[in-house]
Amino acid sequence: MRSSEPGVNGLTREQLLAVASPHRLLYIEADPGSGKTTVSTQRFGLHRYSRTTDHRAVVAVSFTRSATEEIRSRVLRRWGPSALASPHRIVTLDTVLYDLLTHLLQAGLLQWPGSHQELEVLDTWRTHLPTTSTRRKPVLALEGTRVITSSVREARPGSQVAADDFATAVGQGRCTHDNVREVLQLALCIESVSASVVRFFSTTIRSLLVDEIYDANDLDLEIICLAADAGLNITLVGDPWQALYGFRGARPEDVPRLISRRGFKRSNLRTSFRWCDSAQELLALQLRRKERAVLPTGSARNVNVVLARQWKMLWDTDPHVLPLAIKPRAGQFQEAACTLLLNELVQSTFGQQAIFLNEARTTLGINDGNTLAELRPHLQATLERLTGQHDLGGIWSTFADTLITKMPTKPSGKHERTPLTGLKNLRARLHVARERLVPGLTCHQAKGRQWDKVGVRLAETDTAALRDGLDPSNEDHRSLYVALTRARHLSLAV
Repeated sequence: MRSSEPGVNGLTREQLLAVASPHRLLYIEADPGSGKTTVSTQRFGLHRYSRTTDHRAVVAVSFTRSATEEIRSRVLRRWGPSALASPHRIVTLDTVLYDLLTHLLQAGLLQWPGSHQELEVLDTWRTHLPTTSTRRKPVLALEGTRVITSSVREARPGSQVAADDFATAVGQGRCTHDNVREVLQLALCIESVSASVVRFFSTTIRSLLVDEIYDANDLDLEIICLAADAGLNITLVGDPWQALYGFRGARPEDVPRLISRRGFKRSNLRTSFRWCDSAQELLALQLRRKERAVLPTGSARNVNVVLARQWKMLWDTDPHVLPLAIKPRAGQFQEAACTLLLNELVQSTFGQQAIFLNEARTTLGINDGNTLAELRPHLQATLERLTGQHDLGGIWSTFADTLITKMPTKPSGKHERTPLTGLKNLRARLHVARERLVPGLTCHQAKGRQWDKVGVRLAETDTAALRDGLDPSNEDHRSLYVALTRARHLSLAV
């Protein structure tokens, strides 16, 4: 599993075979640290410059903005700005889905309320419309080929917009990425719509690279099938052991069926460049073989990062671990406000942003950097008060009142509820010297990254799974596998 001799441009033989594969439909399965992004970057460039008389686009997609940005930055460094000159691009799959919906609206195959043919697509409704806690979720549906508003009953209550507000916003040409997916999922059942999507692909795109294919859901896989029907060159890249998004609807169990049914040729990246220690290399091999594995134990103070499957597991461990996200479970306003406080601590300690900072700003309606800059003295003052022995209720009341004065819309009276757990967790970390704090991340946030020494916070079920051997069909086991394959030198149970 150690690196082999480099070939052209520093690529190993197996990487060269994957990059230069002549097959129109190619599936690349990549082990941790095997150069997946490097191969994707090279293959994108090869397709981009190989047929200069074909002016259709070469497109790469992934499922998160961070993964998409990683590929884009690598392509720009390797191939230069001309690689992404229009129409070539690297975007999230949601962007491609919106393009498809726009095409269908402009072609008259679907009709949007108010006859809109271009839409304003939002990440969430929360900062654009008031929400209430209810099980009734407004959605988009189809009546023939007309897009209409409807609703579904959820298993649990959630923060949802009112039906009338939703209908008004949709009529004004606004929706979310989830709404785009709702419409397309139904529309593709119409033969004329699916045929139009195939024609759209065949006339606009010649090569499609899909990163992290095991994160795809039913709609995503159907779109890939239509792209294959259109005759596109399609490269799928992923690892079934690192599929972590079942909670978002991903269907990793359906990917092998797609690969087999469509006749994708397979290329493997097995050589890892990550392992700098034989024990870590052996651990990775044991996990992949579903063999029993035992982790040495150690202190969180002796690693570069601590990983766990859930944020709560990180907050409940050694206070030297500073998790990069906070879930106080006291309401959306409280979670967003505590995230601002956490971000101030994380930035001053590690020089980076807290996870979900952008979501917190969206919840609070803080859409410009000036407002956040104005809040910094208040955030710092609140953290200083938390360091002392001041009453948590009083600290929260003062901070919440200050925050509300900066918000464009005022929250409900529920903001008065003090997030005691969140504030206590922050206080515990503030009592540790900044230079001794270690960042804490979930397995989802750690995917694709690496460190020299990694601490892993194990639940009892994790320990049992390691004792019996990991099962790649179990998402918790896959999360554990990701955590245990991030270290170059050493993984420790902390």
